Amino acid sequence: MTDNSTRPEPIILACAAADDTRERLSDELSRRYSANYRILSSASAAESADLLRRAAANGDPVALVLSDDLTEDERDGTIFDVARRLFPDVRRGLVVRWGSWTDSAVAQAIFSAMTRTLIDYYVVQPRHTPDEYFHRTVTEFLLEWERAAGDHSPDAIVLGRDGLPRVHEIRRFLSRAGIRFRYAAPGSPLAEATARETGEESDAPAVRLADGRLLVDPVNAELADAVGLTTTLPSHTVDLAIIGAGPGGLAAAVYAASEGLDTLVLERESIGGQAGSSSLIRNYLGFSRGVSGAELSERAYQQAWVFGARFGHTREVIGMEIDDDGFVLRIAPGDTVRSRAVVLASGVSYRRLAIPGLDPWVGSAVFYGASAVEAKAQTGRIAHVVGGGNSAGQAALHLARYAASVSLIVRSPNLAASMSAYLIDELAAAGVAVLTETKVVGGGGNGDRLDHLVLRHRATGEETTVPSNALFITIGAAPHTDWLPEAVLRDDWGFVWTGSDVVLEGGRRAWSHERAPGALEASVPGFFAIGDVRRGSVKRVASAVGEGSVVISSVHAFLAERSAERG
Repeated sequence: MTDNSTRPEPIILACAAADDTRERLSDELSRRYSANYRILSSASAAESADLLRRAAANGDPVALVLSDDLTEDERDGTIFDVARRLFPDVRRGLVVRWGSWTDSAVAQAIFSAMTRTLIDYYVVQPRHTPDEYFHRTVTEFLLEWERAAGDHSPDAIVLGRDGLPRVHEIRRFLSRAGIRFRYAAPGSPLAEATARETGEESDAPAVRLADGRLLVDPVNAELADAVGLTTTLPSHTVDLAIIGAGPGGLAAAVYAASEGLDTLVLERESIGGQAGSSSLIRNYLGFSRGVSGAELSERAYQQAWVFGARFGHTREVIGMEIDDDGFVLRIAPGDTVRSRAVVLASGVSYRRLAIPGLDPWVGSAVFYGASAVEAKAQTGRIAHVVGGGNSAGQAALHLARYAASVSLIVRSPNLAASMSAYLIDELAAAGVAVLTETKVVGGGGNGDRLDHLVLRHRATGEETTVPSNALFITIGAAPHTDWLPEAVLRDDWGFVWTGSDVVLEGGRRAWSHERAPGALEASVPGFFAIGDVRRGSVKRVASAVGEGSVVISSVHAFLAERSAERG
């Protein structure tokens, strides 16, 4: 890889008006982080703003700003506003004294700063040395900054022209697989240095790995193998095959493997599902500062793996047969897996917009899904997001860190019915424009770049052309279930009926067995559906995780029943 020894030291800035607070912060930060970070301190927001401007002018990265000062300058706003404008990846913490949250004014200041997206979280000032509670928060901030800003020693370098859809696909795959990487555009110093080291120079997509290997235009399976993700399949019959490694599938894998079931998880793309692309999930239980979809998925994957669950990465299920011994899953391109029970957790995919004018930019400027990894590429550009759900809101909020402007396009008159209240407030605070009762009807560009969209107001029919460099589409979610046999009862849209609904919808034709279908069990005994692919599910990450954990008790009951039948 390339030499990072000349890279300037990242800055940690501590701002506090009170001398004792400033000294505590500076001393504790210096003791722990001065070997790798430059620690700066100031006594006022104005002084801190000057330090940040000088850092930006010098090209010095700023990783973290800690301040107890929420004073707003008429021109610049707060010190946190200045920090985010100059350094989009910076992490910002409001410093408070221990116990001060009992003061209603302090508590309200924290709530307001979070809602207005001024800060990422609050930080309790250190009370002794070393104060590990303080350092836990600081190190989490620094890890988040490093992931967002680019790791000093990445596991991979992605090369290729930004206008190629495959370059974007590779970046998304590596990001959601938890692989740290940096992108090097043709002609950049990093790309030229890599070309000198490898002796190859091309606009074609390529990945340079930390061990020196160069993969030219690799498919996802080749990438997975190269970074240590398993793609092989077991030759024996497993107890449970889980199709899909989104939040529901990963939860099912954790509970199944921890309870002794021989478990295989099959994922056609990369772990995390739609949630894996979310930049920040603020309302998931246990993560008070929020958690990115990629980090949540990576944690769940590691948890399932250490319990013994096997994973078949980049392996797509394209068919299923049912016989006396259970299920035979057909895996592209020509493999099979046998399983005694199956849990379908494949989620949904966004439907394509029927706008031919946008087709040339699909994958390079038009994206289906809220891919957090694409946000930084929109620095200084104009971005639009289509959709009124939480995924769309999270995408727009993350894009607002980097893009010159972000607009959210929704068909309904408002967001209240489809989006969490905290997201609506944060979008307003971040300056995201909301275009209601509007849809995209056209667009175009020049060369590799999209440069405009055509919007139509649903009520008046009026059309307007607006400048745009990127479009993220998060509407029209549909399940990928057309490969299932007819025995699995689905509704008109392809969602799988489960539980008592199987009998209500399909009658004895769909369920001829004496016992009632188990919780989350489909019309085929031993085949279960959870998460977004299931008819009637609640479209939330926590709901999918809950169904993934609950379904395993039904799997156990089915396997016990099948064993008893056989003697």
